[in-house]
Amino acid sequence: MLKDLVKSFKENGFVTVPDVFSSSEIEFYREVIKDAIRERKQNDLRTLKDKSEYEQSFIQCQNLWEDYPVIRKLTFDQRLGEIASALLGVSKLRVWHDQALVKEAGGRETDPHHDQPYWPIKETNTITAWIPFCDVSEKNGQMGFYPGSHKVQESQFINIFSGKVDDSELIDIPQIKDIKVDYQDLKLGDVSFHHGLTFHRAKSNDSSEDRMVHTVIFFEDGSKRGDDKFHFSVDRPGIEVGQVIKSDVTPLAYPIKNIPNAPKDKISDDYLGYKMLGLLPKD
Repeated sequence: MLKDLVKSFKENGFVTVPDVFSSSEIEFYREVIKDAIRERKQNDLRTLKDKSEYEQSFIQCQNLWEDYPVIRKLTFDQRLGEIASALLGVSKLRVWHDQALVKEAGGRETDPHHDQPYWPIKETNTITAWIPFCDVSEKNGQMGFYPGSHKVQESQFINIFSGKVDDSELIDIPQIKDIKVDYQDLKLGDVSFHHGLTFHRAKSNDSSEDRMVHTVIFFEDGSKRGDDKFHFSVDRPGIEVGQVIKSDVTPLAYPIKNIPNAPKDKISDDYLGYKMLGLLPKD
């Protein structure tokens, strides 16, 4: 089965792996992450309509592994690492960061983009594990991918942070031009994996329940910082352009015998606003 998944991933840039986790495991982690999000977001009292267009796509809580030891077990679960390393064809992986993504009931679509341009990583052996805590269908924020779009080894920055992406920004992108989006149904326990260069999007959540997902971004051990674009994963530990990305902020994720501890260096209070809104750990 894994051989077939690797072949499909190489061809399409994404794959859904069934039954990675049991229903009971997912139900347990769902409650843990719900509590973590509630604690992280306690100071953000805005309703959905009061948020920016970007925030209306999803609630975002990064680096949950740092301040919630139980979530750390999920992020560093060796089943995820084993599958991710096989799909990329590499022997060792590090965590770039994890995050909860909650598309609220009534939340808008997630605009088309690929992830690699947001990360100052020179190499492109990157992959995201997308773990839903409910069945996912066209009604509640279903993910869709542009098959084969990862094969063009070129990053195309799409600014999804400033509001709805204008179609004019997408029309001439060769990776997605004339490609039909492949939307994926997921069942409880399934995990979706997509390459950092694979273009993807998500439908709006037209259901009455929030669609909650935990994601883990992995990158190949030995990768270097490619540019001086700011990112907490490299600026926090002081990784310079050209240096290997290696610190307790981005610890080895696979293979490991022991789950890593939280980073020693905390995020500066210069970013207190991000902390207060729950995007980043407070301590």
